[in-house]
Amino acid sequence: MNSSHRYTQVCCSSSPAQYIKVWFLCAEHCVLLTLIPPPASSLHQLHPSTSFIPPSSSSEDMMSSSSMRNFSIGRQPSFSNLSLRDSGRGRTKAAVSFSAAKPLSRASSMSLADLNSLSNLSLNGLGNSTNEKEAMQSLNSRLANYLEKVRSLEKSNADLELRIKQLMLERVPKGHDIDTMLSQAHALEHEVRKRTLENARIMLEIDNAKLAADDFRIKWETESAMCQSVERDCVALKRAKTDHDQIIATLRGDLDSLKEELYFLKKNHEEELDSLRARVAQEDVNVEVDAARGPELGSVLSELRSQYEGIVRKNKEEAEDWYRKKLEVVQTEVRESNEALRGAQSELTERQRFLQTLEVELESLHKQVAALEGNLGETGQKYAMEMERLQATLTQLEEDLSQLRLDMQRNKTDYEQLLRIKQNLELEIATYRRLLEGEEAVKEVLPPPKKEPDVRTRKIVKVVTQTMINGKVVDESSEVEQIEESKK
Repeated sequence: MNSSHRYTQVCCSSSPAQYIKVWFLCAEHCVLLTLIPPPASSLHQLHPSTSFIPPSSSSEDMMSSSSMRNFSIGRQPSFSNLSLRDSGRGRTKAAVSFSAAKPLSRASSMSLADLNSLSNLSLNGLGNSTNEKEAMQSLNSRLANYLEKVRSLEKSNADLELRIKQLMLERVPKGHDIDTMLSQAHALEHEVRKRTLENARIMLEIDNAKLAADDFRIKWETESAMCQSVERDCVALKRAKTDHDQIIATLRGDLDSLKEELYFLKKNHEEELDSLRARVAQEDVNVEVDAARGPELGSVLSELRSQYEGIVRKNKEEAEDWYRKKLEVVQTEVRESNEALRGAQSELTERQRFLQTLEVELESLHKQVAALEGNLGETGQKYAMEMERLQATLTQLEEDLSQLRLDMQRNKTDYEQLLRIKQNLELEIATYRRLLEGEEAVKEVLPPPKKEPDVRTRKIVKVVTQTMINGKVVDESSEVEQIEESKK
């Protein structure tokens, strides 16, 4: 923290002699006093440790720097640099200078007590000009003591600075870098998106396989119904064949019975003819009839025999032709039915084999889907855990940022308090100066205008985009954007 300083210079216009500059340090603020020098006879009474700088026409720069680190929990180390500058006027002068820093103990309160004692002494002991010599001697002794304290504080400050540098070298403050976490989050997001797309592709393949399985199932049901109808036709044809076989057997029995009957009729007819011939041969009867000669019985019988034989032959041929045609038709139908049955059975076997293949493939796809769903669940759980960890880290960073803001506010409050202490000291020194010089002119060098602190605000905006289909999240992406704003 850089702070501005205001110092007051008291000039002695009555005498161009040398004068003494004294720098009083209180905490992080410095006040410059120019005191009226004592007579030349009393200069040897100053403390031997007082250093006089020979006159110079150029300006003198006196720098006082101090470093301090607060080791309390939750606060960052802060360092303050103080710059003190006094521009000379080109006159002959002698200066007393020293530098001090704020120690870790209560050195600031001790310095304030010394300054208060000096101001009280100036108010009480230097009221008149008669005690000026004793007052200056007292001031010189107190100044020497104060310089001793300042030197001891400088030494302790140097030791502390050395220790702080060693600690800073050993303990390098680690900044909160979330770039690696963001890269991991982006990698996980890319992996989740890739897994989601792969899962969607597999789900599409599963849907296509289900549709193909449904089509094959419909075809199988159609073929099964056709096969059942063919089997029913085969059963009906077998039943018709059995009926035809029975009819053929009946017809064959009838044909055999007709053949036997014809044989018996022929045999009886021949026996009757033989008996009639024998009777005619035994009875020699001459019957003369004056009538027209009738037809011969043998020719009539032979004619009847030939007619009946032709009828029987014709009936037999017709029956044999009908039986042969009917048998050929039935055999053709049975052969076609057997061929259709064998084709249906082979097609049914092929369909069953293809259905078993589809069932095995569907089962493997179900197992693959279950495995992918398990992997997706594990990936989602891992991504959720990583997001929780990143959210916790982000929360911790926000808490650190708020703590830093509180520290800045606290430092600002401390700075304002020290500024008020400085102003009070300036007022006391002005009073002390008026008491020392009476009507001497007081010149105040105003500090440079106070610069407003530059506050930078960094916002982290996270945009999460989800793609939902039928109430299910199929794609999710997130983007992290950092926005920096500066306010004065």
